[in-house]
Amino acid sequence: MRLLPFLFVMLLLSGVAICGCTQGPAGSPRSPQGISPNGMIPGPTVTLPPEHAVEIQINEKDPIYATITVIFAGGKGQVMVTDILVRVIRSDGKVTEKHLEPVKGAELKFEGTKADDRIEAYVSLTNGNTYKVIDQLVPYRTRG
Repeated sequence: MRLLPFLFVMLLLSGVAICGCTQGPAGSPRSPQGISPNGMIPGPTVTLPPEHAVEIQINEKDPIYATITVIFAGGKGQVMVTDILVRVIRSDGKVTEKHLEPVKGAELKFEGTKADDRIEAYVSLTNGNTYKVIDQLVPYRTRG
């Protein structure tokens, strides 16, 4: 009978040892899977259902000032949109977030760099869900 509690404790300890530690060492930063430390690798996006579809237009960078223009172009799901968060991650590490009004023709301008910058757009709907619909690099191109 005394052997049963001993076996239970040994089984429990071996289970903990086999599972291992699930957290990194204290103080070590962990970036989400699929994102590089500098944040310049685009991740997955989702396509909104056809009845909720909206279009967000990302223009090419201005060849002189490197500004990035984002325009809300509307769509069938325009009335379902409560918020659009647009985030630019510049190649120098600066992150800027702005909210795009869900009104056809609404426009935002971001100060970019003369290198590749990353842009993300998150659409929130009246059903409470938020979807990442854009995650792409915006390259800098010179004229000519």
